[in-house]
Amino acid sequence: GAKFPIKWTAPEAALYGRFTIKSDVWSFGILLTELVTKGRVPYPGMNNREVLEQVERGYRMPCPQDCPISLHELMIHCWKKDPEERPTFEYLQGFLEDYFTATEPQYQPGDNL
Repeated sequence: GAKFPIKWTAPEAALYGRFTIKSDVWSFGILLTELVTKGRVPYPGMNNREVLEQVERGYRMPCPQDCPISLHELMIHCWKKDPEERPTFEYLQGFLEDYFTATEPQYQPGDNL
């Protein structure tokens, strides 16, 4: 079988091979946890099988230490069970631009290249 990073993969993609832009949004939510935790592997202490089982049961990673609640809420939104309930990348971009503008006084979004 194909090998892919289970801990970063949306359940519908890992279990049923349904890879879509919405499964990419799930993976982006996982990437956000890596950024906030400075590179910690997602789902610490769990193997791939445990991650798949727990996520299917509704488990989602708790808010990382020192992570603002609003950012964790965005992650949770990326990890909705129904892919259609997950945000778009356009929404995520707008949220994060607004977030950094509000929380980092010296932050200036760059011009699109």
